[in-house]
Amino acid sequence: MPALVPFVLFLSNFLNYLDRQLFSALFPILAPAFRLSDPLVGALGSAFTLSYLVAAPLAGYLSDCVHPRRVLAGGVLVFSAGMWICAMANGTAGLFLGRLLTGIGEAALFVVGPQSMGADRGSGWRLAVFLSAMPLGGASGFVAATHASAATFRHVLMLPVLPGFLLAAILLVIAFPFPEKRASPVHPREFLALFRVDRSLVSIVIVEATNIFVLGGMAVWISLYLTREKHLAMNAASSLTGIALVTGGLVGILLSGLLCDRLSLNNFRGLFLLLQGSQIFSLAGIGVVLASSGKTMLFLGLLLASVGLFGTNVPVLIALLRKSRPLMWGTVLGGVLFVAHLSGDLPSATVIGVAASRFGLSNSLALLLPGPLLIGLFSIWLVLPGREGEKPLDFRPGSDDARTS
Repeated sequence: MPALVPFVLFLSNFLNYLDRQLFSALFPILAPAFRLSDPLVGALGSAFTLSYLVAAPLAGYLSDCVHPRRVLAGGVLVFSAGMWICAMANGTAGLFLGRLLTGIGEAALFVVGPQSMGADRGSGWRLAVFLSAMPLGGASGFVAATHASAATFRHVLMLPVLPGFLLAAILLVIAFPFPEKRASPVHPREFLALFRVDRSLVSIVIVEATNIFVLGGMAVWISLYLTREKHLAMNAASSLTGIALVTGGLVGILLSGLLCDRLSLNNFRGLFLLLQGSQIFSLAGIGVVLASSGKTMLFLGLLLASVGLFGTNVPVLIALLRKSRPLMWGTVLGGVLFVAHLSGDLPSATVIGVAASRFGLSNSLALLLPGPLLIGLFSIWLVLPGREGEKPLDFRPGSDDARTS
């Protein structure tokens, strides 16, 4: 793999999470500037999520039919254009159009980007570098938003735009090691058959969905929980959460990438044990947060939870790539992303909010944060592969796996 490829993909994903978090962090300024009601603010968040959901399987399907590089470059171009439209918008219509385009472009990047990492030895670390942009970009969005005002928010929104356009141009000309794709489209039956035959893939989808549910719920409710239930000042809650998110996220992603590369290509038991360990870290961290009140223990809990929640991503992607054939990687990644977000972060904030209005925020989080992770943990235990009998995968030209792709 050319040395420039992981760097360009990291920068693209960094801009992805920078503009994703930047827009949300600017809501205190955008709401009065555009006279947005609370329902409109919520609708803007939903517009991004819904376009992301719809675009993910379409982008994956397209990347299996045409060269993935074009879909990847198009995705970066589209989400950069979306942010530019948001920055130049004079009304809510412009904001909605910008967020819809941003969701479409970011889905294409996240579906196609991991395909270039492959499923061979070393792919774990490459994926870890790519995914480390998640906590770094998200934290940078918060930092950039703190320097915005009613007079300068448009300039702040423009920060990711020009770098995004430049990266889209680079992605069109850089040599990518994508697997060869076929001209005929992937039939939906192939996708469904894959999951019917291999039950462990269903478990991976469950783990990813429950993980995203918890991440989405914490993103919306954790600051309010710390201030309302743990009686922390707003600044203290934000600092605690931000530092734990970045530190724990980076540790979890990079460590899981290194551990994935220490496993042989066909050691699916090792991958599932790694997923199991990530779930246990997440559960332990959330348990500490729910049971503690001091700043030190709250920080430790948030740190452990971040290590586990972010550390799940690399083994999930590695397992999906190694258990499916390169000719349908896009379809598999896009389909899983659609299902996981549809049942994960799309309903999580609302479900927790409804439960909090009936049973209180503490009781709701005590049930709706550990509960999904326990479901994911149980699904892993049900399909944990044995030590023997696993066939090594070989997608080199001329191999049986390559011929049957």
